[in-house]
Amino acid sequence: GTRTTASVGWPSPVEMLVSTPSVCSVGSQRRFTARRASSKPASERAGRVRDRRSVVSCEYFDWNDVKRSRSRQREKSAAEFAKTENSPVVLPGMHCGRRSVLLSSVTLAGLAGLDTAVPSPALAFIDLPSRLHNRYFLVRHGESLLDTRGIVLSNPSFKYDTTYGLTKLGISQMHLASKKITDEYDGAPSWLYTSNYQRSFQSSLIIREDLGMLFSQLRTEFSGLLDPRKMGDLDYKSQELWKDVWARDLLDPTNTPPPVPASLQPSASVESPRDLFRRALECFTRLESTYYGEDVILVSHQDTLSLFTASVMGTKLTDHHKDWAMELGEVRCLDLSGVPSGKGSENFSPTDLRGEYAVGDRAVNYQNLNKK
Repeated sequence: GTRTTASVGWPSPVEMLVSTPSVCSVGSQRRFTARRASSKPASERAGRVRDRRSVVSCEYFDWNDVKRSRSRQREKSAAEFAKTENSPVVLPGMHCGRRSVLLSSVTLAGLAGLDTAVPSPALAFIDLPSRLHNRYFLVRHGESLLDTRGIVLSNPSFKYDTTYGLTKLGISQMHLASKKITDEYDGAPSWLYTSNYQRSFQSSLIIREDLGMLFSQLRTEFSGLLDPRKMGDLDYKSQELWKDVWARDLLDPTNTPPPVPASLQPSASVESPRDLFRRALECFTRLESTYYGEDVILVSHQDTLSLFTASVMGTKLTDHHKDWAMELGEVRCLDLSGVPSGKGSENFSPTDLRGEYAVGDRAVNYQNLNKK
């Protein structure tokens, strides 16, 4: 056998192809055992005894030299890459893979305070607009067995329990609500959204049938936007305890009912007026960006609808029940789709509370409205 020593480098490609590498006991040594390659063609070697002599070569590496060599190669590659057009700056000595290039360019941008691309604004409301494109009918569900028993129930585990469906009075209230939408408001609803709690869902089925709407126009809201306010530890207790919650709401928009003590996440079992305001933002953002000039029905629950109204009308969230309480089966029409008339109408602007246009307002020229 032969023994060679090299400071930097690997075996030749030919030797690597015919070699089977094995690691020696010495940490910096690599041994390659290879068959001796014959220069004679296979036809001349046929029938002859195969030469079993082997060549063993051991290579000893100085890893400090290897590191220095690799560092020089990386710096050279980085310099060449940085010369290309619109390429990010690469830190010297950094590996030039795609991930490293991206990370290094972001790091340098942050260190140097470079301007980055400004993302396009999200089409979502931060404050609800002073003008809406659709007309909304808020309907509180009819009387249910929970109401006859005077029990609070907001736990979503029971939302599909038909035990807590509508009473005969509740069914009658929904028929009256449908009549009010058509007769008093001349409504022609195109869409009906409902909470998937049984008392709301059953109410929406009656409204759908009375108004002659298709099942495809009925949308059950599974995301929780129309769910009742989470009441935490007050579930299965008297509805009289609601009054204490509303009294505390008057003092603090972040007030919540008492949470469930045994819950793994107690704060998730309750909601404050501000939490419901966030729901209102998401709900009307979706509806306003989806429909234009439509009548939309929302069937939901007491605090949810009172806080939705306060959010749209711009009144204090803390006074939601005092200003906008809703009785069982009540219908409320929110119509902010037209140009207001009367005192103060000269200052009308179709912009939202931030001074920016609401979703879709740019499609219609309202900008010269105040100049007329």
